[in-house]
Amino acid sequence: MGETATRRSSAQVREAALVAAGAVFAERGFAGARTREIAQRAGLTEKTLFRHFPSKVDLFHAAVFEPFRKVAEAFLAEFERRAQLNLDGETLAYDYVSGLYRFLRDNRANILTLLAAYAHDPEVFGVRRPGSLGQMLDELMAAVEQGVAERGRSAVRPRSVVRLTFGMVLSAAVTNPLLLGEDEDDEPEVIGELVEYVIAGVLHREPRCGT
Repeated sequence: MGETATRRSSAQVREAALVAAGAVFAERGFAGARTREIAQRAGLTEKTLFRHFPSKVDLFHAAVFEPFRKVAEAFLAEFERRAQLNLDGETLAYDYVSGLYRFLRDNRANILTLLAAYAHDPEVFGVRRPGSLGQMLDELMAAVEQGVAERGRSAVRPRSVVRLTFGMVLSAAVTNPLLLGEDEDDEPEVIGELVEYVIAGVLHREPRCGT
């Protein structure tokens, strides 16, 4: 295996390690994954693996969290762009919920791996790292807050709205096969119901006094 590794460039070795790590983390979760198995699948020695990634946490972030972060940032950029188009509240709510649902659905495997890692050790999830999920939610919250305020609903609490809505859509998108079955024809109905919840809870809610 060491000889195989020497025939590859550093970039090729790193890519092989990331592919192998992504597969092992998806199969076994963070706690069950072993760096020895990852190295074997990548055709590397553990020593070579650790030369590129000093710890299993670093490898997890590079193989699982970073790809998720990149697609999440693309989703966020598109939502922010749509939020600036002066769309009506119901259209913006549909854009947010439907886009978030499809993003979470398409990245279900990575998300389940991330959630399992968080259950094992919250620090693995990147809570205090740049680009963490918490930071992404803060950025999304700012975009929603701006959109809500522009529609005269500044009393609605964007922090709670974003996080609770995210949790609701996350649950529906990631656990949909378990809760609702595998029928993809039901997806428009699921998204429609989620949108109705958001519209009723945010756009049609009276502001609280003193908030």
